[in-house]
Amino acid sequence: MPPGFPVALGRAAKKFLNEYTSQTRTFDTEYEVAPGVVVRRTGGHTPGHSVVRLASGGDRLTFLGDAVFQDHFDRPDWYNAFDHDPEEAVRVRVRLLRELAATREPLVAAHVSFPYGRVALAGDVFRWVPAIWEY
Repeated sequence: MPPGFPVALGRAAKKFLNEYTSQTRTFDTEYEVAPGVVVRRTGGHTPGHSVVRLASGGDRLTFLGDAVFQDHFDRPDWYNAFDHDPEEAVRVRVRLLRELAATREPLVAAHVSFPYGRVALAGDVFRWVPAIWEY
């Protein structure tokens, strides 16, 4: 495990790998899990952190996992205690936020006030724009 990685998380990761190694698929950059489901390694936050992109017809959705927290829209240069490589986490975060603001692609983020929405760029600052949940 990387230096500074919490010991309990390292033990949990090893236990998980021991249990599920036969069902685990490793990849370097990205991997298409199923048609229209692509997982892409992002790094920085935790070892192996990835985002998942779903595509169907002309619709797309990205799940950011733990790459972005609520305060990162105002301060993408902030990191948290779980970012094992803070500088890489910031680079990844800024790249993802810029990309999603440019494409206006909807996304799901686990650590924002309402998990479904879009990213907007207001000058040099990113903004979280919650979407109306139509179901």
